[in-house]
Amino acid sequence: MQTTDTPGRTVQRKDAHSNHRRILATARQKLREDPDASLDSISQAAGVARRTLTDTSPADMR
Repeated sequence: MQTTDTPGRTVQRKDAHSNHRRILATARQKLREDPDASLDSISQAAGVARRTLTDTSPADMR
């Protein structure tokens, strides 16, 4: 869920922002360890469902 504070601008919830930061940090770490790391291994290490990774667009990561 996102909220809008001004027309045309979307603000992320704090928990969504925190999840994205954790996912990115985990992905970087897993891919450094194993360049062929799967989405399943990354999502499991980040503590989120695999769908969370695939349903997040780059625009949502801002």
